[in-house]
Amino acid sequence: MKLITSQDNKHVKLAASLKQKKHRDDEKMFLVEGKRAVAEALQKPELLEAIFVDENRVEEFKEFVDLLSPEAYRVSTQLMRHVCCTETPQGIAAIMKTPVWSWLDMVDKPGLLILLDRVSDPGNMGSIFRTCWALGVEGVLMTKGCADPFSPKVVRSTMGALLNIPVFSDVSDTQLDILNEKGYAFICADLNADNNYYSLKYPGQSVIIIGSEATGASDELKKRCDQFIKIPMNSQVDSLNVAAACAIIVAEAARQRYERTGLA
Repeated sequence: MKLITSQDNKHVKLAASLKQKKHRDDEKMFLVEGKRAVAEALQKPELLEAIFVDENRVEEFKEFVDLLSPEAYRVSTQLMRHVCCTETPQGIAAIMKTPVWSWLDMVDKPGLLILLDRVSDPGNMGSIFRTCWALGVEGVLMTKGCADPFSPKVVRSTMGALLNIPVFSDVSDTQLDILNEKGYAFICADLNADNNYYSLKYPGQSVIIIGSEATGASDELKKRCDQFIKIPMNSQVDSLNVAAACAIIVAEAARQRYERTGLA
């Protein structure tokens, strides 16, 4: 395993640059930190660009090094801090290529899609991805103004989901038009809706729109919607956390899918 000692090393410079969204977008790569997240990343070894291990913890991560020796590098604790975003790095990090998904392949399969509109909190984003992965959502779509799904905070919380669910940022009107043409029903979560979420029969091809906690879904997206649903709540509560609301609605759609098809 090669030893890197300088911040000027090309791999170290690349890793450090991925703290910024601009460089993640330009390089089409992102940084993975910590043992758990790197272990999940190894599900897709073809996406691995490089792996860094603290030189004082090589034995601890021997299993990773043995699997990836050509791309594995030893670095000092100081260099690991330079590469990572966390104040106390866990001793291992990796550069991964951003997964590439086919829009047309996704929309040709009947299934449930989630459209997030200006959901800007990375913590909520990570929770939503985990929910979608667990409950069999076919893809997550995001409008401009959403948190970057490949930001370090989201990646740390939900690496596995990012590698297994198609994710599309900054979706366009043209892409949404394709969903309309394919017969997808657009369903919007809205505090002022008349129908409760559990009273609706979710079609096999559905797009559930989840808007930001502050403003909900945009008027432009609402114009596309066939149905509006709400979660009945105590009148003293203004709103639910957006990740919790998404989990409740998606769980009901998944339950109906299981009853209809037997597929979890």
